[in-house]
Amino acid sequence: MSNRIDFFQSAQTELALAGAVTSILVDGSLCPFLEVVEVVRCGWPEFSWARLAVNQAAYPGAGLTAGEGIEAELPIGKPVCIRRYFNIGAPGVAVFGFPVFCGHIDGIETRLGPDGERVEIVVKDVSAELRRITVYGQRVGNADGSTLHLSGADTVFNPDGKANAAAEPTGDNGRSYTPFAAEPSEGRHWSYAEAIDYLLCGYLPRGQLQKPRIEQLRVLTDNQIVRDLDVTGLNLIDALHRCCERVGLEFKFVPRPVPIGPRQAIVFYKPGRGRAVELNCQQAGEQLSISKTSIARLHSRRNFWPITHKYIGQGDFKVYEATFELVKAWDPADEDTDYVRFSPSTNPDFYQVKDVYRKWCLNEAGDYSGAPYNQGDAFDFSKIFESSNFVRRRRRFWPALSSDKQGRSLGYFLQVSFDNGLHWWQYLYAFNSLLGECGVWLSSDLLDVDTWVAALKGVLKFRITASVICDERLNCVVADGPTDSVIPVVEHIITRPRRFKYRRVSSQSIFAGSSDETLGPPDEIDDSAVLYEFVRKTAEAMSESIETFGVQTSYLALDYRVGDRVSTSPDSRDLFSLRSDNRSICWIERVQMDFRNQCTNLKTVRKRK
Repeated sequence: MSNRIDFFQSAQTELALAGAVTSILVDGSLCPFLEVVEVVRCGWPEFSWARLAVNQAAYPGAGLTAGEGIEAELPIGKPVCIRRYFNIGAPGVAVFGFPVFCGHIDGIETRLGPDGERVEIVVKDVSAELRRITVYGQRVGNADGSTLHLSGADTVFNPDGKANAAAEPTGDNGRSYTPFAAEPSEGRHWSYAEAIDYLLCGYLPRGQLQKPRIEQLRVLTDNQIVRDLDVTGLNLIDALHRCCERVGLEFKFVPRPVPIGPRQAIVFYKPGRGRAVELNCQQAGEQLSISKTSIARLHSRRNFWPITHKYIGQGDFKVYEATFELVKAWDPADEDTDYVRFSPSTNPDFYQVKDVYRKWCLNEAGDYSGAPYNQGDAFDFSKIFESSNFVRRRRRFWPALSSDKQGRSLGYFLQVSFDNGLHWWQYLYAFNSLLGECGVWLSSDLLDVDTWVAALKGVLKFRITASVICDERLNCVVADGPTDSVIPVVEHIITRPRRFKYRRVSSQSIFAGSSDETLGPPDEIDDSAVLYEFVRKTAEAMSESIETFGVQTSYLALDYRVGDRVSTSPDSRDLFSLRSDNRSICWIERVQMDFRNQCTNLKTVRKRK
């Protein structure tokens, strides 16, 4: 016993099919003087649209004598629906209208020439309306559950990796979505699903578009966390595309077959993972059968293959915190025991000795290695950078990554020793961090007595805990083929310094692994795994097409959709190389339904899985 059911299509012995007939409804009313020229289904950036022609002879009673009357009868913005009607109650009668396309009148084109006057109506789906909506400001959640729109704020999700989403969703006009946090310190990180949901709920009137639930979006986006996503000033379509591009998603707009609710829905999908549709062509020499052959014409172009694409993802430059011992950065010949000589308020020629006892540097470029300074070799960063791949050059100090209990950076944590490095105390007097090199300059008018005495004894030392930027970026490499073979390799550099960071407290810092209760968690971050996932998804989305096909069907097919995966019958010719290359996949990118020639033109691409 088996619960398997096999369905078979009846064999067609005739060599012709009846033409597809549709009805056009404008604002819910049948419009008999319009006829469909073509309907196009596509994804970003074209999306779906239709072209309708005015046929005045088909309905003389409409009273349309010239193109001027068309605009009064069919004003811009009126809803249009193209339907095909079926009897779903056989053997009785029950009419069902299946929507082939839904949209709004977006333009009217009039041509006047020797062949007479021709008027065509351009109808576009809801994407045209979304392009006219600009994303700006932030919708911030209030304590009472409402939202407030701050138009002057930037629409940036998790800027520089810092959480700014509200802790709980809020209700707005009957819709629940996550707004921005009023206090960023109390916020949490946005996910891409929540960012997409925010854009759809925050900028679209309720009931205009059917959208997926937040749980479905989380599955489609793998619940990935956003990092520094800025959509300020973009139109709503481009803002959604920027979100989806990062997680390897695409979206389209489709008509809904149900009479209740919005006319259109937004559908998110991953290319090549949709339903499977067959495009068949009989073997040469067989008797033609329209049941076995759906391809009337085919044009293909195969690109250079095989070729390996190597994607090199780069984030920001790595930042390390460490404790650096500083060296004297002045000429010992200028030293003296005259206390007032080294004060700018008591010595008019202070500029001549301004660095004596005051300038302490790291000597990272070796500027103080030779005479008259003689401070030894240039500083070696290899233990801090965990690599010897760095250039000996001047740098500068940046604030430490270690922080206090309030999460504030310790800044430039300068310490002084009055006993040649046996004991260290925090230096509590004024100093400046140098911008042109790693070092400090003691900026007090008069040096404190302890510092002065230790300097005269030759036992004064300084060290600073701060951050230094490395010469290497956070990076990873993803290749879609062999890289050490005779196959050509093309390298693609993807640089995203704002999105992917690396900050670490090195083992050379006095605060590394500290148990001091006065310290908070350091400002460390490692986006290596996130960068790898981003580059991997980018490589998957940007993989070069092996072959592009232009297919024309033998009849007007209304059921092909963007994103459908192409397959073939075992009895069909392998025109799409799906059996000879089982590592490749082919899907539909564009559908054009030509009503005048009663055929459907498809653009399909074949790529490696």
